[in-house]
Amino acid sequence: MYTPNILIVEDDDALRGELVELLRALGAMAIGVPDGTQAMHAWKLQPFDLALCDYKLRAESGLDVLRALGDLATAPATGRCYLMTAHVDLTAAAQRDMASITTGLLHKPIDAKTLRRIVADAAEAGRC
Repeated sequence: MYTPNILIVEDDDALRGELVELLRALGAMAIGVPDGTQAMHAWKLQPFDLALCDYKLRAESGLDVLRALGDLATAPATGRCYLMTAHVDLTAAAQRDMASITTGLLHKPIDAKTLRRIVADAAEAGRC
């Protein structure tokens, strides 16, 4: 079975660490970074099958990070990026942007069942 390589962009150190550990336990290779700059650097070194990115990072928008990753030649297809958020009050414009860039929105806390499905889907899709 294919082992998906997943990038997590999350500015909360504890949550980022928990997500990396859980995704690894579910059979993925996972790397976590705290911001868009480090996400770009990581992606240039090693393309990922999937990105999970916090919607509201300290210094930037998760949508902006995913747009920047999408500009790279090794970027995933649109269906390979998720935004994560604990916020439920998203504007209509933000929802339209999300629909055009991402597979969808994951509400925190993200349960193991949802992550298991995401890992399984990424493993099935394999690298394009």
